[in-house]
Amino acid sequence: MRNLKYLLVLAVVVFSFSCSSEDETPKSVEKSVTIEVEMDGNYADYLVTFSVHSMLSGTSTFVAPVLDQPTELTWTQVIEQGNTYTLSFEPEVPTISATSSAPIHSLGLVFNAVHLGGETDDSFQPLSATVSVLADGEAYRQFEYESLSPGEVSVPLAEEINFQ
Repeated sequence: MRNLKYLLVLAVVVFSFSCSSEDETPKSVEKSVTIEVEMDGNYADYLVTFSVHSMLSGTSTFVAPVLDQPTELTWTQVIEQGNTYTLSFEPEVPTISATSSAPIHSLGLVFNAVHLGGETDDSFQPLSATVSVLADGEAYRQFEYESLSPGEVSVPLAEEINFQ
C-alpha cells in the first residue's frame, strides 16, 4: 500500500510538470491593422475583387474593416454575420486601403483580378499588385500578385494571418 501511495504521488508530480505553461503556444497579440494594395500595369482593364474576412479581436469578436481608399467607394457586399467585406470594382486609381476599426489578432484577405476582355496590343501590361499588411503602422507581411494573361482563369491571392 505504501508503494502505491508513492507511485500515485510520483504520477501526480509528473503530470503537473507535463501540463506546465511553458509548453503553451504563444497567445495572439492584438494590433491596429491596415491592408494596402498597390496595383501596377493596365489595372483599369480589370475587374478587381478585394475581400477582408475573419477580422477578429478578443475571443472571436467580429471587427469591421473601414475602406479608406478609394474614398468615393463603399464595400460592394457586406455579410456581417460572416464578418466578410468585399469590394468589386474597375479601378481608376492604383491603390486600395482598408483599416481595422479596432485592434485585431487575426484576419483573412482575398485579392483577385479578371481581365474585362477586349483587344490588347504590345504595350499591354498585365495587372500586378503588392498587398501589404501593416500592424501598428509597421510592415508585418507582404504578398505579390500577378494576373494571368487575358482569357485565362484567374488565381486569387488568399491569405490568413494571425498576429503573435
